[in-house]
Amino acid sequence: MKKEIKVVAIVLVALIVFLAGFGLGATKGININIGSESGINVNVNGGSAGSAQVVAPAPTQAPTAAPTQAPTAAPTEAPTQAPATDAPATDAPATDAPATDAPSGTSVPSTKAEIVAAYNKVVNEAKHYEGKVTLKKHDIINVQLKDLPSVAEKVITPVITKLTTTSPEEYVFEGGKDVNDPNRLVSHKIVPNGRDVAVQEAGIANATATANPDGGYTMSITFIAETSTFDGTNTTSSPEHHKSAMDPLELGSLDLGPITISNADLRYPGATMTATVDAQGRLVKLEQKLPLEGTGTGKAVVSLTLNLGGSMDGTYEFIYA
Repeated sequence: MKKEIKVVAIVLVALIVFLAGFGLGATKGININIGSESGINVNVNGGSAGSAQVVAPAPTQAPTAAPTQAPTAAPTEAPTQAPATDAPATDAPATDAPATDAPSGTSVPSTKAEIVAAYNKVVNEAKHYEGKVTLKKHDIINVQLKDLPSVAEKVITPVITKLTTTSPEEYVFEGGKDVNDPNRLVSHKIVPNGRDVAVQEAGIANATATANPDGGYTMSITFIAETSTFDGTNTTSSPEHHKSAMDPLELGSLDLGPITISNADLRYPGATMTATVDAQGRLVKLEQKLPLEGTGTGKAVVSLTLNLGGSMDGTYEFIYA
């Protein structure tokens, strides 16, 4: 796991395992916000199943008065047939942009299946882009720790702070490689790390697509709720559908220093991925909102029963040369 992804995973891991809820009756809590942005909503409920929606300009209506204006004084002109030589009201919209197209003609997906297919296509094309592109990315972690005993707090807080501190990053890629480090690939800097996205319609609770004024469009997909378990070894069951588009926690692969986790149950209420596409069909912005909850047992000087609430979010912006 690359450093960047590891930081994010570790963040949640630290979150997921040592977090609060020890049944001590305390009300004290600690909120840790990593990154320059704040106010990330946690404990977000997964969306219910729904149909995709598209917002696009409605076609203009052709005049309906034309057929009634044919001359009545010239019987030889077959008044009832004259409108047939003009543009019928049902044909006029054909010269306008269809309701499913953005202003410049970029096709906007409409059904859930079309949106899923479009999402996979544009993100994977960005992952394998061979031209010159600047990538700006920022991972933002929000963790909520409640009812933490002071003795555990002294051990846990420094570890979480060290592992979760992130800053905005910027890279320039050409030919799919970082111009300053050929071992760094653009595919490793876009979730999921080092893998193509493979979102399936069955894993999506809701999907929408909206045409943008610049000729592109924005689509948003919300995943169904999933769970994951960690048994204290090197095995963490993966939330299949979330993993198809992002990097869920792998607790068994992380070094948490003085903190150990005996077991954990992780809950993914339903992440949302939002992709903005320009008029050329290129991905220009990708946003991840990944709420996470968890319960389990662990040890940080003292044995703890854990309850976690937090989120792992990220923003990826692409500037093409």
